[in-house]
Amino acid sequence: MEFMADMLGGADAGKLSVFELVAQHKMAELLEPAVRHITAVYAHRYPRYLVRVLNWHEEVFAALMVAVERHYLRRYGASFAEHFYGAKRVRTRRIGGSGSLTRGDQWASVALLVGVPLVKSRLDQYYDRISGGDAARLLGGAFAQADDAGAGADSSGATRLQRLRASAKHAFRRLYPHANFAYHAAAALYYVAYTFDRTRYSSPALHVLGLQLRRLSAADHRAMDARAATAVATASSGSLLRLLRIGAGGALDVLKTALPLAIFFYRFLEWWHRSDFHRRAQQPPMPPPPKLLPPHPDGVAVPGDQALCPLCCRPRTNPAMAPTGYVFCYPCIHRHVAATGACPVTLAAADAGAIRKLYADA
Repeated sequence: MEFMADMLGGADAGKLSVFELVAQHKMAELLEPAVRHITAVYAHRYPRYLVRVLNWHEEVFAALMVAVERHYLRRYGASFAEHFYGAKRVRTRRIGGSGSLTRGDQWASVALLVGVPLVKSRLDQYYDRISGGDAARLLGGAFAQADDAGAGADSSGATRLQRLRASAKHAFRRLYPHANFAYHAAAALYYVAYTFDRTRYSSPALHVLGLQLRRLSAADHRAMDARAATAVATASSGSLLRLLRIGAGGALDVLKTALPLAIFFYRFLEWWHRSDFHRRAQQPPMPPPPKLLPPHPDGVAVPGDQALCPLCCRPRTNPAMAPTGYVFCYPCIHRHVAATGACPVTLAAADAGAIRKLYADA
């Protein structure tokens, strides 16, 4: 992202643009559905091993992201999406003149990066379940109101614990939409304030942690290359545990390329299944036309000029095709088939209802 510094001129070259922040957020949102889609595809092939993983996908994905985010925060001082877009996290309150993340900052960042989306996803699912889901949003709160009425009617015979649960569920259903709105509104307000230099923090989570996002500089890239070279040089002389640790770190670094490719593959499949190309590919190929029956020796001769009707030997008017494939004037072929029940050229059995009129563009 060094070109951004040239575009900003005299402005803060290390400050990220709001477009980079939105791109990071969207990339983090797309990781989970992309991995879910890939897991679902392979679960159909290997159900014995992957069905349980698919059933607990959110929890398994969260555990994997804990390892990924912890690795990137420890090695690069940024989350996976932030490092992909050339950003790093810096402490606003420096320790010993350094803005590097402490161990506590890393784990707190992991908790907010992984834990908060997981909890919110579960809360969204629970709210949809108790509020009626899409039907309630489209048709109003009739489903939820009916549930409340039923709970009130049976409250006389309910235990105290059941009444408390019903009251808590009712309060959650009423308050959660407001809390969800406040959550998204706070994120939008921080984006606006960050854009107009009213705050150093691009999100409420970073403000709570006391961290801000900065663009990686050339010195940061040189430092990362030096650390990577040092790790490779010391790998040969290290213990087996150290070799395994370095290998695991290298495998996680490959995710910088693998996960974006998975997102691209997921978005491509979405486009493919919604496009006309997918529907055309699923259609069976058009069968070839049947072979034209040869004229019968005792039938009407076919004129050499294909524009003439074989029955009246005049230019065809209102053309129509017999079931055998030969074309006549519609009145001629209709009268003949209705009278004889056969094609006049091939003498094959034919029905007047099978005659098809032909239309040509003007």
